[in-house]
Amino acid sequence: MIISGKSIFKFMETKGLPLEFVLMSLKEKDFLIDWIEFIQISIDNNWKLKGTLIKVENSLYDVYGKNEYTKKIIGRLNDYFN
Repeated sequence: MIISGKSIFKFMETKGLPLEFVLMSLKEKDFLIDWIEFIQISIDNNWKLKGTLIKVENSLYDVYGKNEYTKKIIGRLNDYFN
């Protein structure tokens, strides 16, 4: 199941939880985040694009490890936003 990036962003902002914690919780339930929506709402809330992409990359590597799955997500996000 894919979870709205906007919902995840708002949850993080209101609860003050780090992205890694949210990702670990979602991974346990086999949920995925709509990363494009997450990044777009982050930018709309004055987060810097480069910093957001780095935060997403580091969080994915922390939770899922550095593998083909995470490299593919990060590559596609970089292509989409750059």
